[in-house]
Amino acid sequence: MVNAITYTIVIAKNTNGKRNDDPYLYFISDLKDGATIARHYLKRWKIECCFRHLKSNGFNIEDINLKVDDKIELMMGVLAVTYMMAIKEGAIKNKTQLPQMKTYKNKIKCLAISIFRKGYHAIQQLCMDLRSSLTALWSMLKPPSVKELREIKRNMKFQNV
Repeated sequence: MVNAITYTIVIAKNTNGKRNDDPYLYFISDLKDGATIARHYLKRWKIECCFRHLKSNGFNIEDINLKVDDKIELMMGVLAVTYMMAIKEGAIKNKTQLPQMKTYKNKIKCLAISIFRKGYHAIQQLCMDLRSSLTALWSMLKPPSVKELREIKRNMKFQNV
């Protein structure tokens, strides 16, 4: 008890750790139930993974270098939605295609390509396909040049003869 607050210490085996990691995870909380504390940590870890993807392992938000708060908030909103789309798309891909696994020296198996990365690549491909489609559509919809108009007019006269 510190300052009239009772703390609970939870020690859990680190099943996902690498060889140099501590074999145990330690949690200290003012919550009473150890299972609840561990669930909260798992949620927090998912948030940490999200920030890693936003900052350096995907979207590289720090490279954008925005200074205006409104623009930063808008960009964070767009990236948060895109992140959720990437996770959802990656999960769908893993359900529809057998995911490749990677086995480490300590015999732990993990996905060779993370769910985020798989979804991120799918969204990138969709954007590239969309860009190509929109470029083609734009070229069909843009007004013809004077030269193209003369060609069209000449072809129309030829067909009417």
